[in-house]
Amino acid sequence: MHQKITIHGTAFVTSLFRAGNAELSKDRYAHLWANSTVEDHANSYSAAVSKYEPYAHCLRNRYFYDKMVELIEKESVEVLINFGCGFSMYPFILDKDILFIEVDKEDVIAFKKDQISNWQKQGLLLPKNIQYLAADFNQTNHTSLLEVLQKLKGNKKSLILLEGVLFFLAAQDTYLLFDLFHALQKKGDYVGSVSFTPLLEKEAVFTKLINFVERNLEKNQQFQYQTVPDEFYQNLDGYELLEHRDTFSLSKQYRPAKVLPESEVLNEHMYLLKKNADNY
Repeated sequence: MHQKITIHGTAFVTSLFRAGNAELSKDRYAHLWANSTVEDHANSYSAAVSKYEPYAHCLRNRYFYDKMVELIEKESVEVLINFGCGFSMYPFILDKDILFIEVDKEDVIAFKKDQISNWQKQGLLLPKNIQYLAADFNQTNHTSLLEVLQKLKGNKKSLILLEGVLFFLAAQDTYLLFDLFHALQKKGDYVGSVSFTPLLEKEAVFTKLINFVERNLEKNQQFQYQTVPDEFYQNLDGYELLEHRDTFSLSKQYRPAKVLPESEVLNEHMYLLKKNADNY
């Protein structure tokens, strides 16, 4: 591949993956982000890393979609705060009118906000209560971001979603991010997080992923290729781990007849946490 993919560009690719099976992913608007360049990048990525990646992304989106529907119906969530939102379309595939706070790098937020506005003017998307925030997750101090989020969130019950972010962060940045979540949320709020476990590092498919990133992604800094042990979530201060799923267990749930070869799948792990302590 001659043209490098920006981090911005990876958001296009994951959208195309979700669009490939909208029945499974439940993202009926992901196709809006598609174009021929995105298709070329997505095909190159799937061929070089794993042909099961489009399917895995659909499973991940479906899992969190179903969890959000469940929690919103129970009136347990009044605001979805999507850290590293990329071009996800949760505000439009979820029917309930809750507050959506979209957080990502400045270029992603600017582009997404403009595109969403254009599609709404064309009548392709309904008006939604969305706030957009630009942020750098590599910052050592999130005080200003916390202040803005606190004003937007108020006392609403929240779900923070963190998909496709931790792989690129250092461990210290991850701890700072979860400290931010702890300071922002109240008892009874939720966090949904996605990461790889260290076990995947032994698999050839993980090496393929790193090699693809090194060759094909533009980098402003050295990516960390972080994997996160289950114990991080099990021992997270102030939070209880409610549910832990992975690509294989979700496949058995949503497509029980499908056979996945373990060595060829980038097995993602999904964690649902609930805050069990107030801030003091």
